[in-house]
Amino acid sequence: MVRVSKLVSGILVASSLLVSSGVIAQADTPAAPNADSTANTTGTTDIQAMFKGNSSPVSPVNPDNPNKPDNSGDSGNGAKAGGGLSLIYVSNKLDFGSHEIDVLNPETYTAAETDSDLSGLWNKKAVTEVSDVRGSNAGWTLAVAGSSLTGTDGSVMKGATLQLPKGTVTNSGATNNGVQSTEALNVLDGNSATVLSAAKDHGAGVTVDQIDPSNVKLTVPANTAKAQGYQTTLNWSLSDTPAS
Repeated sequence: MVRVSKLVSGILVASSLLVSSGVIAQADTPAAPNADSTANTTGTTDIQAMFKGNSSPVSPVNPDNPNKPDNSGDSGNGAKAGGGLSLIYVSNKLDFGSHEIDVLNPETYTAAETDSDLSGLWNKKAVTEVSDVRGSNAGWTLAVAGSSLTGTDGSVMKGATLQLPKGTVTNSGATNNGVQSTEALNVLDGNSATVLSAAKDHGAGVTVDQIDPSNVKLTVPANTAKAQGYQTTLNWSLSDTPAS
């Protein structure tokens, strides 16, 4: 009987050691971080990109394809290439031809009276181009102002007006950049008239404005012109003031 008792006692001790060993091993196994018993089917990826304004001068573009640089109109350019916000092209001449003096009625002439009047224009259009590569999309305004026609003898023609119509606007890139063209009723009165404008968040890239010279009108009151040539200069001004 004594021998049996010892055997049972030994078996119990061995079993106790085996159970204890299993508990210790389980306690030493680290749990997976953020462990969850449910299935996970989503995740996130952060995307980053950095852009900066273009510091290189921008040259004129083809008026009919603003995505294509083109210097074929350089001889008629009254502006020049530039960086940031720049007026990179404006037609440097509008010619209204030669006419007999009318002493009875006011007369209106266009900048397309003859083929020779069109010789200084780019593709027979009055062209204006603005480049905005600042990277701010802050908007801008282009204005023009002129003074009265002055004769070769220094006399001023009173009452003459020059009307610039609303042009056809296109721009580089694949989407419309929101620039608006505005008609200027008289640019010879010394006051500044807005012809192109971009509101905030608009106007980026190269904007092209083309005007049909047959719609550019010079009106001369009756019996005011002398038998001589007349001229004046239009001054264009581009500002970083956005359209309201």
